[in-house]
Amino acid sequence: MELQEVTKAVNRLNRISSDQKVRYRHAMDDLAHSLKTRFAATNALLDDKTLERHELNQRIMEQISQMDDLVQYQLKRAMVGQQGLQKSNSQLMPVVNSLSLMLSKIYADKQAQLHYHFNENVMLPLNKDDLMELFGNMLENSFRFCISQVHITVTETNTHFTIKIEDDGPGVKLDMREAIFQRGVRSDQLNPGQGIGLSVCNEIIDSYQGAIYVEESPLEGAAFIITLPKLND
Repeated sequence: MELQEVTKAVNRLNRISSDQKVRYRHAMDDLAHSLKTRFAATNALLDDKTLERHELNQRIMEQISQMDDLVQYQLKRAMVGQQGLQKSNSQLMPVVNSLSLMLSKIYADKQAQLHYHFNENVMLPLNKDDLMELFGNMLENSFRFCISQVHITVTETNTHFTIKIEDDGPGVKLDMREAIFQRGVRSDQLNPGQGIGLSVCNEIIDSYQGAIYVEESPLEGAAFIITLPKLND
């Protein structure tokens, strides 16, 4: 009887230690996944002979700045977990513009067109780092699988935002539409990747009490639907 409280305390400490190790491992995997895209963009910029030297320097510095932000973001996630990060509203358009420039360089051979259907002043209930990580993974996924088109649509009600990200690629098979949000699962085993991006998106959305699912798009590819509750004032 005298040892029960001690035993509970030790077990609780073990669980906390184990959870922290998992968070660190996931954060480092996620960081490597995100940095890989930035390195690909940097290589694409260096290969672009049409850029003037000053423009090239500026674009490279933007990628380095984003890499630094990613490192700081993932370290915070490792320390406090996704639930412990501060929540706020952030403007979507600057993030989409930045990612579009990056991904159009990486997938230049596709000449993919990004179409957006939302007010350019719309603010989503995500802090800036989460917004960049979420849309970075979602749009990289769409650009990788699309043929030539990616669409972003945002609608809102009094209580929620609904975000739809569509492409005209091969889509996601019915039997994979839940599994692809699990860490380590990829929808296309022939396509290079670690199966991390969509699981990261799911974790971020879940921390905001939102939801994500995938269905077939009118473009005949995948349509990822995200719902996010508005933050309380």
